[in-house]
This record gives sequence, C-alpha cells and structure tokens, in this order.
Amino acid sequence: MDSEIQDEICAAIATAPVVARLSGLDLGMGVLTDDGAEALLSGQPLTHLTALNLSHHYFTGPMAERVRAALAPVGTLLMEPAERYGLAGDRFVQVAE
Repeated sequence: MDSEIQDEICAAIATAPVVARLSGLDLGMGVLTDDGAEALLSGQPLTHLTALNLSHHYFTGPMAERVRAALAPVGTLLMEPAERYGLAGDRFVQVAE
C-alpha cells in the first residue's frame, strides 16, 4: 500500500504463489493505474479474498467497471478513486512526506 510502483507490484501479485493463501490484500493509497488493474485481472483469481483494497486508484472509468464486475465476489472491495490535483496525468501516493 501507498507505493509509487503499485502497477509493478500488481504484476508480481498476478503470479505469486502466496496469493492463494491470502484472505485479504491491500493495494490502496498508491499509484495504481489501468496497467496494474489489467495485471490483476489477467493473473490468478482474487475472488477468494474476503477483503481487497484498491482505494486511491487512477483507473479510467471503463477499467473501474471491469474491476468491479470481475471482483464482485470479493467480500469487501474498496475502490474509491484518487482525487485529481494539478496537471492531467499527475499521480501521487495518498500519504507522502
């Protein structure tokens, strides 16, 4: 959580053997974009999770809908988008120094 390399973390999670043993996963507060969401959707199933936090994300509208539809069985799915500040394309972690 709260990572500037959230998309790369999602790519690693997509194939990590430990994911099948997790009950919850927190990928919120970072710089999570459509690339990271695509990695999660293309990787191993996450529908066994009881909680998945993808809050403070930078998904486009269509990707947010794809994620909601694919991960609807997750017990608790948090997906609040990040507030946009500054120039278009600027992305920030939620908590920084």
